[in-house]
Amino acid sequence: MKIAIPVYDEKLDIFGNTGHTPFFAIFEQKGSGMFKKIDFVELRQNPRGNVEASGGCSHKDEDMSKEEQIAHKNEHNVLGEIIHDCKIVLVKKACKNTAKIFEECGIKICKIRQDCQNAKDSLKYITF
Repeated sequence: MKIAIPVYDEKLDIFGNTGHTPFFAIFEQKGSGMFKKIDFVELRQNPRGNVEASGGCSHKDEDMSKEEQIAHKNEHNVLGEIIHDCKIVLVKKACKNTAKIFEECGIKICKIRQDCQNAKDSLKYITF
């Protein structure tokens, strides 16, 4: 099973806003229980990446027309494409459009503790 985590770069520090993460760190879990092993596989670049947007998005649906809302949601489709083969994405924050895309792609969203700073550390707190 593959797991995606939004990160800044190869240091694997967690990026706060999933929709604008520069990269997704991809991990793969093999085995289960006491035989579970999770290994780092690769980084996948997000073309929507925006380091300045770590704290959250500035777009609000209530400020957009219906057409703009649809276009904005469609911009998020690339997120599902990037991690299409992952079963889980671990996030600190995700806007409703990001969450909707992952849901449509069958990718389960799990929250990361806010005090967790590194992708490898976040895997310790999640039970799959």
